[in-house]
Amino acid sequence: MEPELLCLRKRLTNSDVQRNLEIPNGAPFLPARNEVMLVRDKEGNIFQFRAKVRRGGRRSLTYQWRRFAVDKSLKVGEYLRISRSGNGNEYVVEVVCVEWMKGVEAEEEGVVVVDVV
Repeated sequence: MEPELLCLRKRLTNSDVQRNLEIPNGAPFLPARNEVMLVRDKEGNIFQFRAKVRRGGRRSLTYQWRRFAVDKSLKVGEYLRISRSGNGNEYVVEVVCVEWMKGVEAEEEGVVVVDVV
């Protein structure tokens, strides 16, 4: 099995938790627009997130994102990691605790790290 490619690590905002996941423009390994992503959580559940471009060119993930947020009881301030699987056909999403993130280096090549305080 090939290793996963870390695409995004983001500290969740109120908008992310309540509406759609905002994707920063500098996230090159995530779909640019109107593409459905097959996303697997660590328990093996499959979700379909749709990459959308909003007015002003801002990207977000929609469709089953809200179901994922509710199922996982996401909270503002938690970190979300999205990785592309080694075979490139699906993504892996996980929520990581803030304490774990304190020990992680932010300089991973090609990874967009978004910290919203």
